Amino acid sequence: MIKRAFVGKTFFLKMWENYPRTWKFFIDLGVMLKYKTLNTSKIPNKIVLPSSNAIFINSEENRGRALLISNGMTQKRLTSFWTKAVNDYSPDLVIDVGVNYGECIFSTNYPNHTKIYGIEANRDLLTYIHQSREVHPNKAQMKILNVFASDKEEEKTFYVDKHWSGTSSAAYRPAHEMIEQTKVSSVTIDSIIEENVMNKNILFKIDVEGYEAFVLRGMAELILKSGSALGFIEFNSEYMVKSGVDLNDFLRLLQQNFSIYIYYKNELVNGSQFSLSDLHKLFGSNYVHTDMILVKNIKKQIDIFQLASAS
Repeated sequence: MIKRAFVGKTFFLKMWENYPRTWKFFIDLGVMLKYKTLNTSKIPNKIVLPSSNAIFINSEENRGRALLISNGMTQKRLTSFWTKAVNDYSPDLVIDVGVNYGECIFSTNYPNHTKIYGIEANRDLLTYIHQSREVHPNKAQMKILNVFASDKEEEKTFYVDKHWSGTSSAAYRPAHEMIEQTKVSSVTIDSIIEENVMNKNILFKIDVEGYEAFVLRGMAELILKSGSALGFIEFNSEYMVKSGVDLNDFLRLLQQNFSIYIYYKNELVNGSQFSLSDLHKLFGSNYVHTDMILVKNIKKQIDIFQLASAS
């Protein structure tokens, strides 16, 4: 029952938003079943991933505890894609926007030539991210930045979700009261990447609770100059609308720059020509919560559908 609950992203987000105490009960139950205790001094703060790399987590925080229950695999779709993409695509530049505890960026090993950037706005997670970086084989190639990625440089109000770090956001304030409001500096990805990306391969992931459109606008120059790009983004129509995104405009932005592949029931659909109404028809709802793979000019013989398939 616990494992099944982690699979449905839409179910999970709705339940966590509306019934945080009930969901915390299930997480505590999962911890108790696995470790026979709720004493945080006896619960590990380190998870060894299938790659044998490790991530460190806050065992007192609910998302950290959920990662313990699932052995660091709460987003199997993303992790599977990321590992295959690094191996098959051999990127020159990697950008993970919305690192959280790092179960994506630290999930695999990278080629020696790859430069790796991790972007995380929630300062509460930095201690654990830096611990994980220090034990990663490619740590010398990694830069971790505590900034908020957007399309302009300014000061932003950021809502740190103390109940579930994964839903911390500048796009909206969660309905429950376990929130810390803080100020963060927003930057564009274009302004912080030091490498020359001309004719280089870029792999990126963006999961920022409704701010994906702004992040992509802030890396437009990087995408334009790159030889090729391969990206994985979350698409949550409700969060995007709350952040002020016009969904039709966002889809047009994607179509101008990428071929678009949409996850639907764990299968991949070519959505490069989809309108917003097409998305609504596909999912049978005006609320669309899924992931997308974005592809620009990939010359290598890479099967996108194979990248997206379950391991």
